[in-house]
Amino acid sequence: MEDLVHFYNDYRVPAQHLIALLLAGAIWRRGGDPERWLIATFLGTMVVPVWIQWLLDPALSISGPVMQLRLVVDVVAAIVFTAIALRANRNYPLWIAGFQLVALGGYLVNLIAVEVSPLAVVILMVGPSYCQLLVLLGGFVRHLRRERRYGAYRAWRIVPPAIGGLTV
Repeated sequence: MEDLVHFYNDYRVPAQHLIALLLAGAIWRRGGDPERWLIATFLGTMVVPVWIQWLLDPALSISGPVMQLRLVVDVVAAIVFTAIALRANRNYPLWIAGFQLVALGGYLVNLIAVEVSPLAVVILMVGPSYCQLLVLLGGFVRHLRRERRYGAYRAWRIVPPAIGGLTV
């Protein structure tokens, strides 16, 4: 059992990146604009920074300046995911933006409650990215089914959603 845990820990990040790249290829070929923007944002904020960190120093820990840089990247990801979610003519991008906000909550927990287990904080920060990838895969499949059943449909909202009955 312990060997299985070590195997999982050694290969979970490369497996997630490989799945993200395969999904990106499928989305780039058959997805709509929101799916393309979402996977590009995911790759640019969740995959590429990890590769850059590995290239610079594979032994670099995620603390200090690296943690601050990851916070900036995650804030940018939250802003972009939220902007896409508010403009896309789909509802699943809202889930992706919501999971990104959960990941940002991990930084807040880390600042406020120092007695919290580091493993719990890492799970809170990293775990949502797996959920985002699953939601994106599900949204992509739904997009393909909808397009096959009804034909092409618009990718973006014509007007922004109403807030409290008022249009913005």
